[in-house]
Amino acid sequence: MSPPTARASASRNLSTASVAAAPALQPTWWIANRSWDTTFFLGSLATGVLLTVIALAAPSLAIPATIVAGILLANTHNLVTGFFFLDPENLAYYRKFPHYYFTVPLALLGAAMGITVAAPVLAFILHVFFTNWHVIRQSVGIQKLYLGRAKTSDTDRNLDATLIYAGGVILNAFALWKFGVLSGTSPLATVETHAAVAFPTGGAVALLGAVLAARVLWLGWRAGRVAWQRLGFGLTGIAMYSPYLVLDNFACAFMACLLPHYMQYHGIFWLVGQNKYTGNPRYADSWVGRLAKDFRVWIGLVLLAACAMALLRAPHFLAEKSPALLAAYRTPVFLTLGAFYGLGWMHFYLDGLLFRFRYPEVRAAILRYLRDPRLR
Repeated sequence: MSPPTARASASRNLSTASVAAAPALQPTWWIANRSWDTTFFLGSLATGVLLTVIALAAPSLAIPATIVAGILLANTHNLVTGFFFLDPENLAYYRKFPHYYFTVPLALLGAAMGITVAAPVLAFILHVFFTNWHVIRQSVGIQKLYLGRAKTSDTDRNLDATLIYAGGVILNAFALWKFGVLSGTSPLATVETHAAVAFPTGGAVALLGAVLAARVLWLGWRAGRVAWQRLGFGLTGIAMYSPYLVLDNFACAFMACLLPHYMQYHGIFWLVGQNKYTGNPRYADSWVGRLAKDFRVWIGLVLLAACAMALLRAPHFLAEKSPALLAAYRTPVFLTLGAFYGLGWMHFYLDGLLFRFRYPEVRAAILRYLRDPRLR
């Protein structure tokens, strides 16, 4: 769902002029620069690997580490979307389409709570599917930025998108079967069977990575320069869900798969904030401008809100350990869990609008700030 193009046309001339006024970029294949891209984009897979190693080396720490990661990265990534509404430029545009940017998100929150109370297994399945679609779409989107930097053809854009989608589908199909996600209950097959099927599943994903590597290296050989950035992030996108192959706890495996996405999102948000708000007199008197002056306050507020969001998940976490508690407080337990899901659904939906770069307003407000902060 997206605002009608015809209704948006009134503000496009101004937005197009803003894009034209942006400072010229120096030729580079990085989105920001080598260190930032390596940390938040190309190196994002390391966060999932770290949680996977912790879970395998010290199984007793798997759930505590998952909870900490969820509060620090997952919850905060859901919440920082709200800061885009503190931007006067964005808010002026959003108010032209109040039902898209305000009514529908609130409706999703209410729907998530209602579905969770009425059919908790269905709500869980929807949450898993919405999350994975959102994550894979972001991987494809960031890869397109690298493809644009390398000035590749439409063939390569389609190839990379297909490989990333295929990797996500293969590994998530394996997880659906391994963990019995569609039933909302225990795994449907034995550990021995899991191990046997994990090997060919991993092999199929490795083959996708090999196809990408072969294409990038062949183009690099022809052009005399290899697009290492494209290759690195493309492999990250293809392999993001690999923890499903080795972890037997769904909550921990799910978090390990998604941690790279959270790192990438925080990287995007920080980059936009640095280039758009920090030291910009245009935003000096706005809420977002004041927060940008002291990054510590910004972090503190987001973490505080993330901890509050975690309290919505806590009742169901406790009820999973106590059937008596669930029986006595079923409705409030699932209402709070539904609110937790709903905040995620709002984030998934709004991101689909906030990063829809075919709209000139979105390109002017966000896309042109995905660049090296040193060029300000």
